[in-house]
Amino acid sequence: MDFDAVFNIVISAGMGVIVFFLKYFFDKLNSRASRAELNELKEKVENADDRYASKSELDVLKKQIDKIETNIDFLKENTVRNGDFVRMMTRLENKIDDLKKE
Repeated sequence: MDFDAVFNIVISAGMGVIVFFLKYFFDKLNSRASRAELNELKEKVENADDRYASKSELDVLKKQIDKIETNIDFLKENTVRNGDFVRMMTRLENKIDDLKKE
């Protein structure tokens, strides 16, 4: 091998390394977000508090729902249904009518 062949191989290898690193850094730059995208994401994060509840707020809501469920169960067990009320009032009216007849 003469000097020209070695010199061409070294220059080709050096250019390959330079091109490789240029491509690597440009790909890395392209994968980063722009300022507009960054500002848009910041706005979304700031508005997320308006849309979603935190874990502590969810815990409070779950406790309130449990209280409501126990109150509903209590009302189901201890109150008169509409049909039962109408039936009892009809019986009471019939008894009052029977008393008036006598």
